[in-house]
Amino acid sequence: MKKLAATLCFAAMATGVFAQGTVNFANAIGLNISTNATAAAGTAGITGTASKGFYYGLFLAPSTVTTIDSSLQGLLTPTWTFTGNYGTNTGTAGRVLGDSLINGWAAGSFQTYLIVGWSANLGHDWTVIQNELQGATLAGNQWTGGAFAPTDSNNSFLGASVNRAGGGGLPFGEPGGSVGTQSFPTLNLFGTASTGTGTPATGFSLFYVSVPEPTSFALLGLGSAALMIFRRRSK
Repeated sequence: MKKLAATLCFAAMATGVFAQGTVNFANAIGLNISTNATAAAGTAGITGTASKGFYYGLFLAPSTVTTIDSSLQGLLTPTWTFTGNYGTNTGTAGRVLGDSLINGWAAGSFQTYLIVGWSANLGHDWTVIQNELQGATLAGNQWTGGAFAPTDSNNSFLGASVNRAGGGGLPFGEPGGSVGTQSFPTLNLFGTASTGTGTPATGFSLFYVSVPEPTSFALLGLGSAALMIFRRRSK
């Protein structure tokens, strides 16, 4: 009897580890993804149709997690898990289509999810993006700081499916959902209204990445050196 119980226990653990289900990782017309470069004297509008011009990643957190900081530094903590699921833009402006098989999200269970999008010139793999995001700040519709390379300021964008009307920690537009199997309906990651499994993501903006030119870094260094010399002489 004990052996049977132990076997059932290990089977349950294995099921939890390899749990998987499907979601609909695609948005419809009216839920378009946009870019916003107004902070850099640019424009805002729906993302283009160039093949693989943008990438998207799906992240999960426990259903008790309902906020994230505006600069997305929480994604770099153990609270959030990248599912390994990527999407990219389709031939229709502002649209996304991606992987649908989700490991680690058992059918019928609830998770909070977040969709992060970025322009392809920042890189493809999340390992690259998370390094660039480390220490970055989003303010005034513009990303600064972090480890973005100077070349990333050439029309690079980054954003996530959070409600930016919130203050401090930002409330999610999608506080939970359950994945699809034969017993459970497939969850649409994007939607227009709350459902029995939460409120899906709506369209969202990717914000401009601003990186100082190398000459700006040089001038900043010279200015700092001059201040140090002036302070020493004044003493």
